[in-house]
Amino acid sequence: MADTEKQKRYSGLKPFKPGQSGNPKGRPKKDVSLTSLLKKYLDEVPSVKIGDKVNTELTWRQLIVQAWLVGAYRGNATLFKELIERLEGKVAQPITGGEGEPLLQPIIYLHMPDGTVVKSPRNGHKEVAELETTTIGHSDNGT
Repeated sequence: MADTEKQKRYSGLKPFKPGQSGNPKGRPKKDVSLTSLLKKYLDEVPSVKIGDKVNTELTWRQLIVQAWLVGAYRGNATLFKELIERLEGKVAQPITGGEGEPLLQPIIYLHMPDGTVVKSPRNGHKEVAELETTTIGHSDNGT
């Protein structure tokens, strides 16, 4: 782009005055999220009918927990599983090999041209200078 083109392009632009914002209205307001709405209403006391009475003391949070417990008690496996996992934590699933043996990270030996053997670290993050080295003896018959 030639200098004259740049001058034409930027000729009408003016810098902001001191203390003046380039975005006077500011950042647009964020939409209300579903989570924030739920949190707002969970602690309200709804006037819903429970059996033959109208609720006047239990919050949505308490009603949901009761429904969850009743569902788990009545045999809903999903609700029961969620309840147990929230109370006790998920069951640990060990990672094993094909026949149930533990997984092992392979150890790699690099045979260097100078006759040294470099053993790779298990964590894979050491520099070459920090690697464990061993010199291999050579015999005259080439083995």
